[in-house]
Amino acid sequence: MSQPASIHMGHGQMVDIVARDAGQWEIVFSEAGVPDYKAPPLNEVEVDAIDTQGRIHPLAISASGSVSSVLASGHVEGAYRVRMRVVHGTHFHTRESLLPGAAVLPPKLGSRGGALVALDGGLEAEVKRLDETRWEISFLKGGAVVAPPPAESVVVQAIGPRAEDYQIRNLATEPGEMPSTLIAGGKIKDATHARLTIKSEVGEQIRGFPIVSAA
Repeated sequence: MSQPASIHMGHGQMVDIVARDAGQWEIVFSEAGVPDYKAPPLNEVEVDAIDTQGRIHPLAISASGSVSSVLASGHVEGAYRVRMRVVHGTHFHTRESLLPGAAVLPPKLGSRGGALVALDGGLEAEVKRLDETRWEISFLKGGAVVAPPPAESVVVQAIGPRAEDYQIRNLATEPGEMPSTLIAGGKIKDATHARLTIKSEVGEQIRGFPIVSAA
């Protein structure tokens, strides 16, 4: 499997994702000029597989037998992107990247010209770019617009095109001008993907999906 550019986790730390057995990836850590670079402790690494439907699959982290890598096991079948979180000091560094050998997916277009993603219970969300700083979010069921969840229960991130610093941007969510929409505002600009988290009393659902970029 061909390997794209390594993921820049920050402070010189690099990560490569290598497919192993079915249901398992090896997460290889390195730093230029450092032989036998040591992987972080297992409890300081978190990995999500993102499938082509936008669903997020957290993976279990275990030892690999190599000082420089760990294993990530779980639902990796059908994944095309990866989300990495690694502790650096007192905080996590988070990155998203296309997987080795995976093709870039075009967004699924909604009726309003935005990107559509399926949620649980037959619900769908459409994210439409308004300008460099705002996305409009609509919710639909059976093709009909329905009332959105409360703005405070919807967390939106804009994901930039490179797996480097400042590519994952937290947006502020607020009610839209129309009662049927929400607005997510912040550094959208060159974003290629969105990450949508909807919280409720029964838990939360998360989707990561390609969006319609600026022309």
